[in-house]
Amino acid sequence: MNPRLGERHPLFQQHADSQSPRYNPTMSLKLKIRLSVFLLLLLLLGLGGYAFLTMSYLEHGAHGIKQADFNAARATVLVFLAAGTAVGIVMMVRLPRIVVRPLHRLTADMERVAGPGPATRVAVGRRDEVGSVAAAVNLVLSQAQADRRTTLAELFTERNRMASLVRNLDEGLLLLDEHGIIVLANPVACDLLGLPQTALLGQSAAAVAATHELLRELLVPLAEANLAGDAVPDPVFTFPHKGDAPHYQLSISPITTAAGPGAGQPVAAGYIFCLRNVSDFKKLDEVKSTFLATISHELKTPLASIKLSLMLLQNPRTTDAERHTLAAGIGEETQRLLSMVGQLIDVSRLDAGAGIKLNVQPMRLADVIGYATRTVLPQLHDKQLQLSTTLPDTLPAVHGDVEKTTWVLINLLSNAIRYSPAGAPLCIRAVPWGEMVRVSVEDCGPGIPAEHHRRIFERFAGMPGQAEHSGSSGLGLSISREFIGAQGGQLWVESESAAGSRFLFTLPVA
Repeated sequence: MNPRLGERHPLFQQHADSQSPRYNPTMSLKLKIRLSVFLLLLLLLGLGGYAFLTMSYLEHGAHGIKQADFNAARATVLVFLAAGTAVGIVMMVRLPRIVVRPLHRLTADMERVAGPGPATRVAVGRRDEVGSVAAAVNLVLSQAQADRRTTLAELFTERNRMASLVRNLDEGLLLLDEHGIIVLANPVACDLLGLPQTALLGQSAAAVAATHELLRELLVPLAEANLAGDAVPDPVFTFPHKGDAPHYQLSISPITTAAGPGAGQPVAAGYIFCLRNVSDFKKLDEVKSTFLATISHELKTPLASIKLSLMLLQNPRTTDAERHTLAAGIGEETQRLLSMVGQLIDVSRLDAGAGIKLNVQPMRLADVIGYATRTVLPQLHDKQLQLSTTLPDTLPAVHGDVEKTTWVLINLLSNAIRYSPAGAPLCIRAVPWGEMVRVSVEDCGPGIPAEHHRRIFERFAGMPGQAEHSGSSGLGLSISREFIGAQGGQLWVESESAAGSRFLFTLPVA
């Protein structure tokens, strides 16, 4: 059951005692009212009783009432009347104050706590019903403050988490409110626009765009209502000042709030501008286009040669010696086509997750190097290149696949021959390297800048800035690294611009 008015709940009593050091022991409000009414009743009863006794005395034949007795009786009645009137007036004035003043004080304290300022609880001045209410209010306020601190801590945590997320995004992010004011700009967006946050936050996007061309271009899709999710493709922008002209795709997403009373549609509350880096996709498109052009050229050349040779073979005036030469040429071109198709098949198998089938066994690198050099001997003679081989007599055998290793070495030698000037020297070295054997192919070509060392091992990448040395599908180095990695070794390059190149790979010692 709920406690009656005037009875103090133990929880409120404990909270009030602990929170209010100036809690002075006084009578309860109910007791004050009872005592005041009791005093008034006592005076009225006294007056009535005295009047009743006097009337009874007169009624039973009182004789010879003296003037003194009459004066005394009249004085007594007047005293009772004066006392009753005084008590009534005092109660009429004081009793409302006794009841209302603590309530006014409690109301003022609650308004002060609810308003701005440092006040966090109401004053508990007396041990009466109002004090109990004040103690209960303080208990509620204390619980509300604890919940508020918990909620604020959670909000701060979420805010810091979101701020960290936005700050560390690799995408540019701009947030405009419903009035076109920039309220958020992460570091990537500031870097792309070339403006500090102080020049963006709190500023009108239209005002900043008036003097900033990049931002003005970003606002054009918003004016054309080209938003994310519609049928119109999101525009792509380039930022030349970032180097290599990176491409960023802009998507604009509206921020909506709940519709107001009587409104049927949500209300727009701003827009999110997201700039996503699509440079890799652009590079992939360029690589794909380059690969298609290269592979088309590489396929067209041997096919045209084979077609011409077949036409000459069908000519009755062609001699037997010429037919033999033409047949040999057709065989070489066919082998070239088969090699290229084999590379494409290897790539498709790797992409499909089929893996690389190896026949690992102990092998001598001297035999592998000898077979590879004999294979590229015609190419060496065409460019009059001088190939030297350095193999120590104590070179140990290695664990590996003879066919795959030979293919890798032939590919490295073909690249070295392609990029070497006529008459330049080439060198193949093999040396023990801890628990591995390291093989290197060195040329005197134009070299490869350090920033391209990683890219040349990507598929379809090819050698950068070497358009005059065409004839490569851009798959050889990628497949070679896969082959060497599958055998437990590594393949890398050491080169600088205009200083030649050295491709190295390792295989484990048998």
